[in-house]
Formats: sequence, C-alpha cells, structure tokens
Amino acid sequence: IKDGHMIIINHNDGYISVYKHCSILLKKPRNSVYQGELIALSGNSGETTTGPHLHFEIWKDGQPVDPKSLFHNQ
Repeated sequence: IKDGHMIIINHNDGYISVYKHCSILLKKPRNSVYQGELIALSGNSGETTTGPHLHFEIWKDGQPVDPKSLFHNQ
C-alpha cells in the first residue's frame, strides 16, 4: 500500500479530508465522525514514508485545496 493506512472523510459542500500513513485506524468505513473525535493515530505506514508523520489533504469538488486557506489564526 503506497500511502499506508488511510482515512477519507466526506464533509458538507463537496469537501473531503484525507489522512495518510496512519499507524492505527480508529474508524471503519461508513462510520459517522464528530468534531473533536479521534479517527486514527499518526504513523509510518506505506511505501512512500520516511518517518512517523501525518499526511493531510483537503479537496473541494475534486480539486486540492491549500489547508491554510481554511484555517485562520486565532
């Protein structure tokens, strides 16, 4: 598995978030996910990893989105 253990979450308004290289997945396919809930533990799984980390992506309507554009400094 190139990207290791991965979770993809479907959000409202055409967004999805992707979490790759997890060591343990805490959710199963089609489980509901609530804000603040643990979904996985970061790790080092997959062929394209060089150490423990979390690979995080956000997509909107099939196009990648820069996560910094969605998160504001408090």
